[in-house]
Amino acid sequence: MLCALAALICLDVASRTLKLFPTPWTFDVCQHLLCAITFLGAPWVLRENGHIAIELVVERLASPARAAARRAADAVGAATCLLLLVFSCRVLWLAYAAGSLVFESFAFPEWYLYVLPPPVFALLLALYLRSLLRGASPTPGAA
Repeated sequence: MLCALAALICLDVASRTLKLFPTPWTFDVCQHLLCAITFLGAPWVLRENGHIAIELVVERLASPARAAARRAADAVGAATCLLLLVFSCRVLWLAYAAGSLVFESFAFPEWYLYVLPPPVFALLLALYLRSLLRGASPTPGAA
C-alpha cells in the first residue's frame, strides 16, 4: 500500500507538472490509503511494543509499582479499544443500513470506509487482553 501511495503521488505530480492528463482521483485514493495503512499498522506496532512511550516517572518506580503501572496502561488500552470496537461496529452498521453513498472523484457506499476499524480494534483489544493475562508487558522498545 505504501508503494502504491508513493507511486500515485509521483503520478499526480508528474501529470500536473507536465500537463499530461488530469488525475483528480489520486487525492481521494491517497487519503483512503493513508487511513488504511495507519489502521493496518497499529496492531503490529502494539505487538512489537513499538509505540512511543515516555516513561520518565514509570522507570523510576520500584519493580512492583512499575508492573502495576504497565498493567493499568494495558487495562486502559483494552477498555479504550473495547469502546472503539463497539462504536465502530455501530457506525458500520448504521452506514450499511442507511445505504448512503460517498461522492468524491468516484462514488461508493459509505460503509466501505468503516469496514477496517472493527477488526483492527478487535485485534488491538485481543493484544491488550493477552498482555494483561500474561501479567507483565515487555519494556517498550525491547525485543
